[in-house]
Amino acid sequence: MQFPLKLVFLFCCLIPYYTFAQSEIDQLKKQLTTASENEKTDVLIDIATAYNTVNLDSSFFYAKQSYELAKIQNNKISLINSNQTIANSYRALGEFENAYKHLLEAEELALEKQDSTILALLYYRFGTYFTDVSKYDNAIEYFNKSIKYCQDIDNPRIIASCLNGLGIIYWERGDLEIALNQYLEAYKIAEDLNNKSLQKTLMLNMALIYSDEKQNEKAFNTYDKILLLAIEDNDKSSQAVIYNNMAALYQTDNKLGKALEYFKKALTIYTEIGDEPGIALAMNNIGENYFKTGNISEAIFYLDNSLVINRRLKLETEIIYNLEALAKVYLFSGKLQKVEGLIDEGIEICRRLKIKTMERSFLQLKSEYYYSSGNYKKAYKTYESYNHLKDSLINVVRSDKIAHLQTQFETEKKEKENEILRVKNEFTQEKLDKERAFTNYLIVFFIITMALLILVYFLYKSKAKINLRIKKINGMLEEYNQKLKITNATKDRFFSIIAHDLRSPFNSILGFSELIKDEVKEGKDLELIEEYNANINESSHNLFTLLENLLQWAKSQRGELEFNPVQFDLYQLVQSTLIIFKLKAADKSIKLSTDIKSGTKAYGDINMVSTILRNLISNALKFTESNGKIVISADIQEEFVFLKVKDSGIGISKENQEKLFKLDCNYTTVGTEDETGSGLGLILCKEFAEKNGGDIWVESEENKGSEFILSLKTA
Repeated sequence: MQFPLKLVFLFCCLIPYYTFAQSEIDQLKKQLTTASENEKTDVLIDIATAYNTVNLDSSFFYAKQSYELAKIQNNKISLINSNQTIANSYRALGEFENAYKHLLEAEELALEKQDSTILALLYYRFGTYFTDVSKYDNAIEYFNKSIKYCQDIDNPRIIASCLNGLGIIYWERGDLEIALNQYLEAYKIAEDLNNKSLQKTLMLNMALIYSDEKQNEKAFNTYDKILLLAIEDNDKSSQAVIYNNMAALYQTDNKLGKALEYFKKALTIYTEIGDEPGIALAMNNIGENYFKTGNISEAIFYLDNSLVINRRLKLETEIIYNLEALAKVYLFSGKLQKVEGLIDEGIEICRRLKIKTMERSFLQLKSEYYYSSGNYKKAYKTYESYNHLKDSLINVVRSDKIAHLQTQFETEKKEKENEILRVKNEFTQEKLDKERAFTNYLIVFFIITMALLILVYFLYKSKAKINLRIKKINGMLEEYNQKLKITNATKDRFFSIIAHDLRSPFNSILGFSELIKDEVKEGKDLELIEEYNANINESSHNLFTLLENLLQWAKSQRGELEFNPVQFDLYQLVQSTLIIFKLKAADKSIKLSTDIKSGTKAYGDINMVSTILRNLISNALKFTESNGKIVISADIQEEFVFLKVKDSGIGISKENQEKLFKLDCNYTTVGTEDETGSGLGLILCKEFAEKNGGDIWVESEENKGSEFILSLKTA
């Protein structure tokens, strides 16, 4: 999985300018040795602030020293500043409760001083604290308080930072239009101040919104502007961030070559400035890009190197993405012996860090690993665990949405009540003024009457809006309920199809294995044992085919089956598939051949096309008599190639042809040697064909064979 753009942005923006910071710290430490007692508190605060981007433990140590010294000196200004500094250190360390205590102590002292400059910065820090703990309503309140004080003292720099903080909150809530307006207002201020650093940050935020809204052209234009600023400032770190984000956009547009070019530009810059977390990030992205283009050896090389760096830096979140990507590559390339350890380590880290979405991805990979290893029982059990975790996450998301809507409703209600109260107070004051003169009683009476009418009107409008919002929420809940009913209905229909067919091969295997056990103990008739063993083998093959179709169909229904269309050689795909069925064809004395020419190209997801081809050949072998023949051919017409699987088998009646590709018909029949099937294979073929932009149909007559035709795009 490629790192999400939001995560990439936050990760890269937090990468410290280590060399510059260390030089500044050394100068401040020298200054500390010569500072007077009254100056030491401020120098300690400066050292703690400088360490904040380099070493959190050192930052906290010096912040604590400044706080203790300020208490001894009883210097209120120093106490306010040191409280804010130590609160910032606690926030960085994740100790939010302690951070909040020191912010409250700083606020109490600042209110005593009634210093607007101090209060403006302090309330901005309150806003960032509440953002960190996801109490967004409180954060909005404090950012707005800070803006009010900044307007009084004319401090546009903090106003811009508050607007940026508000933009981040609305971005997190999904209100992208409001977030964009906040960023644009902050950007105007940053332009007036000629603050290029703030301009770059705001433009990066805006580019991420354009990316979220799929406005990639606007996103690219914004990144180009930031890149020019970064090049002017010789800001290598920002250049690397921009190249990485632009590459991620190209990758979402499936422009893999362009994406690789920009990922490598980012890697070059990260290497040049010695930024190890950035190097690991770029290498991971390059490895995933190579995997998408099918270059397995290069993918493994870059992903392995990224993992080595992240292990050394102990960046556990990034290690999770490395492990997932490597597991996918090894699973795809068939190197199963390396897969299980990667998956188990990923699951262990996810559970420890409580990252349930990634834990779900690893469980899905583990199910696929067991399936590829032939351990179908464990594959099924792991898939059940994956489903259970997925369902629990859906419930959490639904609860969060309802809670968000309720919070939004309460906030709007409170705003309306405040507005009504404000209007009422205005008219009450006006009434008191009018009562001073007897001659104005009629005017006062008229104003009061109008005020009441307006109040009633506002109450009516407010109630109508609230009822409309409740109706909208109920509609959304009903929609979610309908989707859930459809999902359950699909599951019920699915299990009704497989219940009998999945049980039958198991019964056959168990029954004949018991007969073999009895025969070994008593009769020891080798011919009879061989016959029983043949039956077990046939049942196992049927069970394998059913489980393979079952797992792929289940993934397709949940929209989790990746679709990666590429142009491929149809001749090579057919040849590799025929090898699988050689023995089966030889057992029935069936001639299995193809006249497809080498270099015949088709466009689609090669894994899906391979699944379709295997099902069609398997069915042809099942319904073709001994000494029959099966021919696979291809016909290119304009923009499509038609892949044909023709057999000399028993054929299909017109009535039954209409049932083949319908799930609700559940049509199955036995083969020429009593082979059984579930009917699920052709349904899966139909879904995969349509997903690849083509179609599949049959031309057949009873006792004259059948010809299944699959249409695929050529490019």
